[in-house]
Amino acid sequence: MHIVNLDKYEFILLDIDGVILDQCFDNIFWSKLVPREVAIKCGISLDKAKIKVQEMGEELSGTLPWYEISYWEEFFGIDLIACARRNSSLINFLPNAEFALKKISKLKAEVIYLTNCDARLLQVKSESVPFLKYCSSFQSSTDLRLVKEDDSYWPLIYKKFKINPSKSIFLDDNKKIINTAKSSGLSAAYHVLEPTSDGSVIYRRDNVNSLCRLSDLLKTNS
Repeated sequence: MHIVNLDKYEFILLDIDGVILDQCFDNIFWSKLVPREVAIKCGISLDKAKIKVQEMGEELSGTLPWYEISYWEEFFGIDLIACARRNSSLINFLPNAEFALKKISKLKAEVIYLTNCDARLLQVKSESVPFLKYCSSFQSSTDLRLVKEDDSYWPLIYKKFKINPSKSIFLDDNKKIINTAKSSGLSAAYHVLEPTSDGSVIYRRDNVNSLCRLSDLLKTNS
């Protein structure tokens, strides 16, 4: 386990889905709920709808339209925010994430959430789980019109929130984003390896700094 001294950081930057919130919701949303809406709207089988959604996801992966709920809604003629609200009981904190946020929010560092999650979907999530009360600011990439995978994203974020990257730590479950953040000059970036509560997704440790979950930050400081 990497030893992380949080006291030396002025900014703690956190992804939301897979770091704070259980990514099981997103996985179910895109693999089951969205295809079901597409199947009903297009009058096709669920299997065919799953293929359509998967192919579109692969084509758009890592780009702004992938994260924009309105793009998918307009393309298929469906209401995905209504779908998310109907299934909002599936939105939950990751194990020990809220406990960790309570502790982290009491540190001297400023806590900022940086997420690619669509702003409208983020509102549904925040209405279900009170995670926003533990940060001073947050940024949805769909409002910024840039995703975290984009090199241009990070200088803009540093300027907007007056962040000193040399005194910042960042956690995300997307290794590509971690590498982009590191190349922007961020002093510490950690790949979160367990973004789901049920163990359905576990990333392999490799050549980037990693933690299993957000709560591990507290373990290394105890």
